[in-house]
Amino acid sequence: MERLRSEALPKSKRLAKRREFVHVYETGQKLFSRFAVVFFAANSLPQSRIGITATKKLGKANVRNRLKRWTREVYRRNREPLGIDAQSFDIVINVKPNAAETSFLEYSRDLRRVLERLVSDSARRTP
Repeated sequence: MERLRSEALPKSKRLAKRREFVHVYETGQKLFSRFAVVFFAANSLPQSRIGITATKKLGKANVRNRLKRWTREVYRRNREPLGIDAQSFDIVINVKPNAAETSFLEYSRDLRRVLERLVSDSARRTP
C-alpha cells in the first residue's frame, strides 16, 4: 500500500524564536494587504521560512488558530508555484483583525496576491 506523504511544513521551514521574528521586523521590508501585513527579509538558508502572528485582537483562540491554519495552507499551496523557496526569505505574516470576519476564499486570494507581490518586488530589487 502506498504511503501518503505529509504535506505539513517541516520545522526547518518555520520561524519559531522571538529573535528570528524581531530580525525580520528590523531588517526586512513590509507589504500591506487587506487582511495581513507581510514582513520579509533575505536569509542565507537554502529555503524560505515562515512565521505567523495572530494577536488577541483577532478573537478567541479558535479564531486565531483558524486564521493561522488558513495562512499556513495558503503559503504551503503557493510556495512552489510562486517560487518562494527559490528566493530564500524569512517571512512573517501578521494577520489583521478584519480577517476574522472573512471567508477562506477571500482570505486566500488576498494572501496569494501579496505573496505574488513579495516575489515580484524582490525579483526587481535583486540585480
